[in-house]
Amino acid sequence: MAPPTPSFCSHHPVNSREWMAELLRTRAQVREVYPHQLELAMHVNAGEDVFCVAGTNMGKTLVLQSGPIAAQARGEKGIALMIVPIKVLVEQQADVASRRGLRALAINQDTVRNARLVGRDLFKELEHGDDIRMAVMTPSMLNESDMKTLLRRPQFINSVRWLSIDEAHLVGQEGIFKSGYLSLLNMRVRLNSSVVWVAATATATPAEAVSMALAFGFHTDSYINARYSVDRPNLKFIPRIYQHPTSNGQFLDLSFIIPFDVINTNQIPETIVFADYIKRGNEIEKFLDSLLPPGLPNRDKIIRTYNSLMPFEERQQLIEEFKSGHVRVLIVTDTATYGFDTPNIRLAVLTDLPTSKADKDQKMGRAGRDGLPALVVAFAPGWMMEPEGGVDPSNPKHLADMEKRKKIPPAVVNWYNPTAEKCCRAVSMHYNGEAFVRRPNCCVPICDSDGFTTHLTETAKWEEFFSAKQQSSAEPRVRSDGTFHALEKAMKESLEQMLDHWRHHMWNKIRTQPEEPCEFLPPQHILDALVNKAHVCTSLERFNAIVGDWEFASSHGRSLFEYLHEALTGFNQIFKEQIADRKATLMNVDEPGSVLGNKTNLVASPPGSPTKDKKRKRIYSKEN
Repeated sequence: MAPPTPSFCSHHPVNSREWMAELLRTRAQVREVYPHQLELAMHVNAGEDVFCVAGTNMGKTLVLQSGPIAAQARGEKGIALMIVPIKVLVEQQADVASRRGLRALAINQDTVRNARLVGRDLFKELEHGDDIRMAVMTPSMLNESDMKTLLRRPQFINSVRWLSIDEAHLVGQEGIFKSGYLSLLNMRVRLNSSVVWVAATATATPAEAVSMALAFGFHTDSYINARYSVDRPNLKFIPRIYQHPTSNGQFLDLSFIIPFDVINTNQIPETIVFADYIKRGNEIEKFLDSLLPPGLPNRDKIIRTYNSLMPFEERQQLIEEFKSGHVRVLIVTDTATYGFDTPNIRLAVLTDLPTSKADKDQKMGRAGRDGLPALVVAFAPGWMMEPEGGVDPSNPKHLADMEKRKKIPPAVVNWYNPTAEKCCRAVSMHYNGEAFVRRPNCCVPICDSDGFTTHLTETAKWEEFFSAKQQSSAEPRVRSDGTFHALEKAMKESLEQMLDHWRHHMWNKIRTQPEEPCEFLPPQHILDALVNKAHVCTSLERFNAIVGDWEFASSHGRSLFEYLHEALTGFNQIFKEQIADRKATLMNVDEPGSVLGNKTNLVASPPGSPTKDKKRKRIYSKEN
């Protein structure tokens, strides 16, 4: 792998402020660097340790990489180690460093394994070279055997010139990252004292910053303790309490994201929605997707999910589609909490309660990174709201809710309970030791009581829509007539795949444009209704009652009904065989040694698919 050697010529003296400013502008491809970026880069270039606290989107990464960038411009050689908390960020930061001209290696379990498959050894590439090399990795990789081997070699140790730490607040935050970040202190004795240490975070009070620096081994009075405002004036904050249940697969409180009368994708703001885990994110995607009209152009690309299980290339492609505006709503997990640098996000929505103030600030900081106005809506459960008149000791619910709030950091509780004296922004700024000056429309509802009116209006429209839909489906209510059994979970999963198979097969026959998604035929909510109520569809009339106002019911309803009916007949046969097996076991007529609990379940195959027998069965395990 040939090292990148981008040329850099300047009329200014090497290492001067003018030279550094021009270099950073060139490498970062920006018009101007922030004053604090230039100031801190000069300290790093002078060999001084730096601990920096600055708000999200304040360009801390450029500071972390400034030492190697300057050394490379001078034609020097050496190694930089950059520590980040998660594998996704490893790949992202290595990509950023590469675009800035450094020979950067993303080193994690996946990249090391993939490199070896094509005959590359990332550790050897890091060790050898007459240039500047940067390795981006998580703290745990420092304890891997190959890295330990390198750290025992004097030549390698003498080549390491910088160690930079991103998301430095994790060293003082309870959670899965703390032990790994605390272990970085061991690098103080492994590396030479001449190594320049640079740490950065967007979340730390003045006292916390000092404590964090000590945890990393920064020597008191011999490092640059740099602090800048963590406020983001372009963000408007809206704390909200959930008004509707989410256990039913509906997220009515989030419906404001999709305008009720949407006819153009540009009506949907570029939105990032945080969900605690992948399953919940998929449920939110499913719900929001059901709000889109079938005829909306590029409907299948508007709402997408993003998580760490996706391949790096797929994640990068998805980010590019989001930046270009083709994807309008991106539903993410904690993977996007750190380093998700997409500038065009106009709306950030937090659907789950943050575990800490740092977690909250990092997620909110994903919005408005281009400096333009952006909105942050953060939801919390009802128990997070403090009673207006204070806690009533005689009210059991008040006491139970208070106990729950005690387990949440006070800074988070106060943020969700703004007062006339302290709005959301004031709570955050006071916590970080900054002076607060109230300005119009900085947050809702304290500073801007009408700031969420439009969104509430959209939600009300969707509430009315779903209420009317529920009433129309309730009268008359379609009940089972006993012909088919209610399907078990695994059978529903199999039926869902079968119906999707029918949808793709039929849509390929009738669609007029290749890019039109199959959801134009039956949208997902129609298939979901059929899966959940399949056993009541014993006649075409009953089937039509379940699919409701399906646009293609008149032209393709009978075909889908016959397909469904054949599948249900197969499922019924399975139920009969299971009942017979149970009876045989109870009568002790089973073969010797057989155990009912070890029997393999059977599920009907898609009608018309290849089978081994006339009953069209396929074997699946209970875990399927």
